[in-house]
Amino acid sequence: MSRVSKSQKISVIMTTYNRSYFLPQAIEGILSQTFDDFEFILVNNGSTDESAEICRKYAEIDHRIKIIEIFENKGASSGKNKGIAAATSEYITIVDDDDYCEPGMLEFLWNLSQKYSADISMCGSWNNIEGELEPYFIFDELLVLDRVEGLNELLLREKYNVAPPTKLFRKILFEGIQFQDNVLVDDIHIIYKVFANADVVVAHGKPLYIFRKHEGNMTSFIQTNKIPPALLSEYLSAFCERTEYLSKKVPDIAPRAKYSELSYMISMCDKLSNSTECVELFNSMKMILRKNYNELMSSLFTTDREKSILRDLLA
Repeated sequence: MSRVSKSQKISVIMTTYNRSYFLPQAIEGILSQTFDDFEFILVNNGSTDESAEICRKYAEIDHRIKIIEIFENKGASSGKNKGIAAATSEYITIVDDDDYCEPGMLEFLWNLSQKYSADISMCGSWNNIEGELEPYFIFDELLVLDRVEGLNELLLREKYNVAPPTKLFRKILFEGIQFQDNVLVDDIHIIYKVFANADVVVAHGKPLYIFRKHEGNMTSFIQTNKIPPALLSEYLSAFCERTEYLSKKVPDIAPRAKYSELSYMISMCDKLSNSTECVELFNSMKMILRKNYNELMSSLFTTDREKSILRDLLA
């Protein structure tokens, strides 16, 4: 039986829904961590397969596991919110039930957070695509950033993105912030708000988490470039709200936030130029880009490739 300290330093939160095939490896990845001072909150989000039985089996052999049973699935967001509310540690991490991690991940993130008094610490990762590992935000630098710098990198998406699993958060950052119900991708709506509350962000691209990409992922479109209209609409709405929120909350990041919103439209217009499913959204993005054409062409943020796409798109 695992040794449990009286006050765990980290709360690991995992929600699961009908992922019995992947779940054992995901759970074992956490239980095998070299850093053992954590509580493991497993939220069974109304599963109808064997996931609940799997959770109970592991809870019987490791007392660090706490199970929260939700008998009717109301979406991943509800499960994550219940997990965060139940967490008793100063720091939390939120991992997925179809992924897995290296044994040293928690220790690495904890050491970064303590050495630099960080509110958020991050590591790199791999994408597992049909058994092949592809680098995903892997880099050798150590970044120690203030609030504006941390948000700038988040919007730039070169060193890290909004995905929670590679991140250790000070729990207080989520005060007054919850994952939204009835959305397709929950992290794009709130993680930037969490970053806006952080004074110190530290990141190192050592790959310690593995995202498993499969047809059941909502973000599987990243590999195919075939994004459903409803999902694209959600991204566009979320990024518009992000610009408004950050411009008020952290005014120094406003230019980057606005550019990031428009940059996404440029990339999607480039990818969807021959799409027949997203015609209305394509035309809407094109109209917005036309209105902001001069600003984009003179912006220091806009890349030469983006300028070339704009010229061709709006010719």
